[in-house]
Amino acid sequence: MSEDSESQFEQIGIIQLIKNMLSPRTLPHIIMIALISIILLFLVESHEVFVAMAFISLAISYTIVASLSNKVIIQNLTKLPEENGDAKLIVRFLFSFRITIVPILIASTIVGILWSGLGGSSNPWISPMLASLFIVWSIAQAASFRTGMVEWLANGLGDAKLHTYKEKASTASQFAIVQSFAFVIIWVGQMVTDSEKMNFQDAFLGGIAFLAISFILQAITMWLTRDERESAGNEKGLAGFSFKWMIVAQLFITWHAFSIYRRWQMNPSEVSTLIEEGILMAFTVIFAVWSLTTFTVRDGKRLVSENASLPLGISFGYAYAGSVAMLTGTFDSLREVMIFGHILTICAMILLLRPTLRTSRISSDIFATAKSIDISDKDEKEDAKEGTEEKSKDDEEESADEEEVWQEDEQVNWEEGKDISDGTEWKEDDSDVEIAD
Repeated sequence: MSEDSESQFEQIGIIQLIKNMLSPRTLPHIIMIALISIILLFLVESHEVFVAMAFISLAISYTIVASLSNKVIIQNLTKLPEENGDAKLIVRFLFSFRITIVPILIASTIVGILWSGLGGSSNPWISPMLASLFIVWSIAQAASFRTGMVEWLANGLGDAKLHTYKEKASTASQFAIVQSFAFVIIWVGQMVTDSEKMNFQDAFLGGIAFLAISFILQAITMWLTRDERESAGNEKGLAGFSFKWMIVAQLFITWHAFSIYRRWQMNPSEVSTLIEEGILMAFTVIFAVWSLTTFTVRDGKRLVSENASLPLGISFGYAYAGSVAMLTGTFDSLREVMIFGHILTICAMILLLRPTLRTSRISSDIFATAKSIDISDKDEKEDAKEGTEEKSKDDEEESADEEEVWQEDEQVNWEEGKDISDGTEWKEDDSDVEIAD
């Protein structure tokens, strides 16, 4: 989207990216997206088309800001200066929202264009189009989590030492870890819902349905990936990666299954649902932006610069919130929308398990092959070959010089020539010629 001034750069870590996105110099943008999204969510029932256009316009506006984020003028307009000034804290806080004026003005202009050009409130297709993006975001939640975790866990892929794979021990360990996590979250979830303490036995009996669902989901994932885990288990580095990836992926699936169960059986409040979905949305956006900021184009420059990370994340956030708002208006309840989204996310993650293990194995094979090549031996062979070629060339030149010696050392007078009768004595009686010694 934008180019860095440097052709080479160090890969940004996810913690550093979060710090950049939560910087006090840009915090008003984060606060504004929360306020605007809540206001538009309350207006969706009475002004559905306008709300859809507003979310789309805000997403486009911040995409434009992201594309121009390396320009000094844009940075001055959308970031607070480092100096705090002498004004009171509340005054500085309110005045800090001036950095949101430019994106909001751009969004307002786009809303006006869309409203006048697409038929205003009578437009029949813009709301369903925005609502359909929820499917994309639910799948993207699994894909972005996978990208972030693989980037984090892939440090040991270069270790290609042989490893003895113990399938039963690995499988038992994974079941123990994931099912322990499932029991802890259902225990805590029941205590929060009932607002009272609960012992081990009551928590187990009260959450046995969820524990059964969790066990079935884990059994499916283990069965689907059995061949890939066995292949990865033959190498030490891949075995470690495979184990860790399967654990975090199954914890991710279990958490989403718990979210479905909680909305289906435990009747959480709308506020807690919004908070949980907001956190999930934030992590989805962070992982998506991180994967884009670490991706490089052919000339070695970032596809997305660090300056563009926050406005691009806010753009994704408005699009995500808009799709949820449109589905809320369609289904008349936030619960059904979220259950549908979590089901899509679980399905997407299960489908990504096997390709992730396959891709990591291929990457490890390439890395191991590269390490096995002895560059020094190759250089020595090339030097020996060059020396042999030079020696052959010198021999050919010497042979050519010898072939060019075609006459005696005696010099020839080319002007007078040479008389072949020199040294010959002729007799007057015409007898045989006698050659002088």
